[in-house]
Amino acid sequence: MHSLTEKFNELRQHLKGGVSSMKQTGFDPVYYLVFPAQEILQAKLMLPQILAQLKIDGYHPRVLSLTTMLNEWFCSHKLRAAWQSGLQDADDPRQQFRRTFSTKLEKERIVADAILAELESLRDEPGGLLIITDIEALHPFLHISGIEQQLNGKFCVPTVVLYPGTRGGFHSLRFLGIHKENGNYRSIHIG
Repeated sequence: MHSLTEKFNELRQHLKGGVSSMKQTGFDPVYYLVFPAQEILQAKLMLPQILAQLKIDGYHPRVLSLTTMLNEWFCSHKLRAAWQSGLQDADDPRQQFRRTFSTKLEKERIVADAILAELESLRDEPGGLLIITDIEALHPFLHISGIEQQLNGKFCVPTVVLYPGTRGGFHSLRFLGIHKENGNYRSIHIG
């Protein structure tokens, strides 16, 4: 098993290969840096080092934390109070919250639109690169593979997803190491 540092160095080699090498095969420039779920904290602690090295490599990385984005969305949503009071009357409040939250996130494309906005803001920035962190915040509401599919063809800058999980086949991953293997990823998996 490779260390996070070794995986990051492999990612850097892929990034140096450039976007054109991926576009010929029909892939968007999306890279999943895959690590075991028990290394989430270690990956977060390594992030400043990763950002510094990417800047030395000539990139201008921007981080999108899904935890921060989802928390801001939820805390400022006009229906938040209604959702909270409705949960008090539900037979199974956790299941009700999961259904409500999942439906709202999916129908309004909250995560996909947030990622797309970041991509668009980086489009004309030389060395622009997006790093998506905290995808564990999507559990159990959404799957990052579905969001990647919604954004197919719209990844205009290299995008790195810090992915807590395990690899399966060439295109399959197991989110958090607990979900079924999902083969719907059209991206490069490192780890």
